[in-house]
Amino acid sequence: MLWESYQQTKITRAERTAEKAQTKADRHAGDIAHIKYHLDRLSLSCKAMWELLREHSHLTEDDIEKKILEIDSRDGQAAGKIAIQFLKCESCGKPTNPKRNSCVMCGAPKRVWCGI
Repeated sequence: MLWESYQQTKITRAERTAEKAQTKADRHAGDIAHIKYHLDRLSLSCKAMWELLREHSHLTEDDIEKKILEIDSRDGQAAGKIAIQFLKCESCGKPTNPKRNSCVMCGAPKRVWCGI
């Protein structure tokens, strides 16, 4: 009887863990759907802008490919993605995360930073 009680406790814990995992999976599925929607909108916007540029200028597919490679290579490597761009604090000269409102090293406000 003690063994059955122990086993039931383990089963109950496992069920709760599975329910929590299912809840997380459902939430992440919603996040992925939201991201996919925005990615699709960005793709449409980029395509529309490119077609407008092509129709109203002398730009070619080769021009756009060269610009993509130039932008991709700005961080020193052509990896097919934009790397995090750190900013340099003009107060202390240290690199800092652009998502912060102040320098992590000296506390200077973001307005005095410049790109590295």
